[in-house]
Amino acid sequence: MKKSFIIPLALVGLLTASCNFLNVDDYFEDTFSEERIFESQYNIERYFNGAVNQLPKEGRIYYWCSVPGATGSDEAVSCGTFYNGILDVSFPGTELTTDKITYTETGGWDWNFNVWPNCYKVIRKVNTILPHIDEVPDMNAFDKMEFRARARFLRAYAYYWILQNQGPMILVGDQVLNTNETPDYYQAERSTYDECVDYICSELEAAAESLETEQPLDLFGSPTKGAALALVARLRLQAASPLFNGGATARRYFGAFKRKSDGVHYISQTYDESKWAVAAAAAKRVIDLGIYRLHTVPADEYTLPLPSNVPSDPFPAGAGGIDPFRSYSEMFTGETTNVTNPELIWGTTQNITDQQDVVFPLKLGGNSSISIPQRIVDAYRMADGRDINNASAEYPYEDRPYDQTCVTAADKQLSKNYTLPGGTYKAYDNREPRFYASIGFSGTLWQMQSTTSEEMRNKIVEYYNGANAGKNQAGVTNIYNLTGYTCYKYVHPRDARTGSNARTVQKTFPLIRYAEILLNEAEAKAELGEMDQTVWEKTIRPLRERSGVNGAMPATADPYLASYYDGVTDKWILECRRERSIELYMENTRRNDLMRWRMGHKLTVELAGIYIPELGKPFDMNGDGKNDLCFYSKSHPKSGSNQAGVSYVEVTAEEGDNVTTYGVNKDNCLVYILDREWADYKYLYPVPKNAIDINPNLRPQNPGWDD
Repeated sequence: MKKSFIIPLALVGLLTASCNFLNVDDYFEDTFSEERIFESQYNIERYFNGAVNQLPKEGRIYYWCSVPGATGSDEAVSCGTFYNGILDVSFPGTELTTDKITYTETGGWDWNFNVWPNCYKVIRKVNTILPHIDEVPDMNAFDKMEFRARARFLRAYAYYWILQNQGPMILVGDQVLNTNETPDYYQAERSTYDECVDYICSELEAAAESLETEQPLDLFGSPTKGAALALVARLRLQAASPLFNGGATARRYFGAFKRKSDGVHYISQTYDESKWAVAAAAAKRVIDLGIYRLHTVPADEYTLPLPSNVPSDPFPAGAGGIDPFRSYSEMFTGETTNVTNPELIWGTTQNITDQQDVVFPLKLGGNSSISIPQRIVDAYRMADGRDINNASAEYPYEDRPYDQTCVTAADKQLSKNYTLPGGTYKAYDNREPRFYASIGFSGTLWQMQSTTSEEMRNKIVEYYNGANAGKNQAGVTNIYNLTGYTCYKYVHPRDARTGSNARTVQKTFPLIRYAEILLNEAEAKAELGEMDQTVWEKTIRPLRERSGVNGAMPATADPYLASYYDGVTDKWILECRRERSIELYMENTRRNDLMRWRMGHKLTVELAGIYIPELGKPFDMNGDGKNDLCFYSKSHPKSGSNQAGVSYVEVTAEEGDNVTTYGVNKDNCLVYILDREWADYKYLYPVPKNAIDINPNLRPQNPGWDD
């Protein structure tokens, strides 16, 4: 039967292939004469782009994403939807953690956790292409070989997405499934998790053999040999991790999750230590390619002297000769272009630039709806690499934010494009460069250099109620920053969202960085009990010293980390987890890390924010000598009548209360009580109901979801 595909008229005049593998506008829709697909390279490229266009948008880390993103992890929280001038925008992670995702309702406008149908469309398109590549008359042998490799990569990547969201799936191989067949035609069963991982990795490895080691600027985003092997390294680490690698964890969550035909467990119930060895080898293979290295920027007159305990030998032997702040920050702000970043293994320019509205402050063109919990802030080390709970006299940690008796005396130039203003709370002084590159806190200077509106430039932003970006600025939307912290990682000094000539520098979202590969090898070696000085010096130390902090090995397990990652006492594993949380912050890896470590319950930990000197007493927030703000509660009421110029905030939640509002924890920090929920069934999302209706052999449904 002749199959037909429709070409949109808008595409008839297009002459060149897409320049971004994950950001394509130039493609054929699903219906187009199949025979014509292979008439020319032009046609087959556009049909291929149609498959690429079905993929989820990875650069969306806050909203409209097919993964929970930042708010679906312990990295961030939002206080609800916001209106973008056209419609209400929700945060998928918030929807999931507040129990608004169901078996039949897995998404909203332009986002869906149900990647199953679109990814199988990708797989079908690739399977349509593969047998006919040699028929394309105007492709030479080299182009055909490389195109075949890209197609196999794409198919494997579609399977990868299904595995991340829905877990075990049907592997169709090279088969092109017909449409409109009778139900018995589709009665295939899912493969086990390990079978899926093995297949995806084998396809990526096969693709890697014919992929280029790098792509030119006009093909940025197209897969490379390194991208394929790096995805293998990520998958092998995931498959070795507690949730999927047998033992007590797998028995607890997946003990009854079996294939109907043969009773085989979809998730292995037997721990296999060799999976960690495979993961370590997969990471080492990428390292041994010898084509990636950590991104650095040379030191200049603005670079601060290194702390006395940090080796000053030229990087990577030490931390000398580089600017630690710029070496980390400029990978994400757009200052370093994607093709000049030796650390970027695979990336995309789609969406991340457009999603900065949720971190920009109120009244400065943003809605300030992404808030970072205190736990993330506390994970960052001091400038010399010491933990905040063990700070040195040279770089002390003074934990009294919002106490005007505990502020810096004068401006500090930390790097060429970063100044810590005088009057900053000392809790934010003396921190490692990655802290300043990543966290926007009360007292951060937002430069917004691109706008010519002088009144909109160089704003010191404060988040307390009554301040220039506090709750009082939210108006009827009631959307504001909850904790006093936001993500600053992708903000360029020239970025501005309001004022004349305001512009935003285009950023590259890192799908995989070399830093992640180093961390993967370190974690796998730690889990094997093979972490030693050689491995440490190769993996963790250069990441820390690139950031200007001491990279010495830990003497003992950090008690704070041991408490947070309950049940883990190994100092090496704990340090690997700390480093991942800092180095890969807001790169869409954190939720997957928590899931594979079986730490989903960490999504319900309290979201602590600013320190409150005393309840019931007005105090001066901005240092102008006048009281501005007073927090009070049932047990600590306001003293006397309201003072003029003071904003009063009732903290109605106290120990034992169960409300969605503010509270104060034992450390006297403001806590936003959000009704976040966790249940173990959320480790996997459901297989779509219509797929099960067509093919009952997909049952049992993923554990815990209604069927």
